[in-house]
Amino acid sequence: MTTSPKHKFSGGTWALLPLLFLLITLAGCGESLDEIINADLPKQKTTDFGQADDYYEKFYKQMSNRASIRKGTTEIRALEALPKDPSGNVNWTAAVVNGYINPKGSLEAGVEEEPPLHLNIFIEAKVPLMANVMFPHSIHTYWLSCNNCHPKIFLPEAGANPITMDEIFKGQWCGRCHGKVAFTFWPRDNCVRCHIVLKGQSLEKERWK
Repeated sequence: MTTSPKHKFSGGTWALLPLLFLLITLAGCGESLDEIINADLPKQKTTDFGQADDYYEKFYKQMSNRASIRKGTTEIRALEALPKDPSGNVNWTAAVVNGYINPKGSLEAGVEEEPPLHLNIFIEAKVPLMANVMFPHSIHTYWLSCNNCHPKIFLPEAGANPITMDEIFKGQWCGRCHGKVAFTFWPRDNCVRCHIVLKGQSLEKERWK
């Protein structure tokens, strides 16, 4: 897949990625930080989401419903007005879907925006009692271009990536972001944010958590 040069981040920049997007979004809006933090929320929902089919409508709705505005969970004042997950961390998916933030695709002028890719990848969990994984490209490709993950981290070929949770915990595969920039592995509620398809169930019966 050919991608534009947007979203080129590496090294220590990854840790600042969400805050960087937030500051870019707020830049030049003519409001003080206090006015933004104390503004009436939620904002207008972004038009980039919820337009594909019923499957994604359900996904985005559940992402929104499980987040709430809770202040006093972070020392970073710019993050106070953003929706939080049950652990008190910023739920970046809900922040985007509900229009709290609308990050630009690139810092470079004239770069064409790439729409999110509506493609799910089913990953069968090796542990017998563990629910299987459904990986949604949609919300990931809102933040990142394809070449952030392909082919260096994941080969874009079915069965070509021998992913294990042990390696993820050590910072490989999904662990390149999750546990660092994206939501962490614990508590257990975070496990079922990825492991959402029960063994033996249809892909139409996801447990969106």
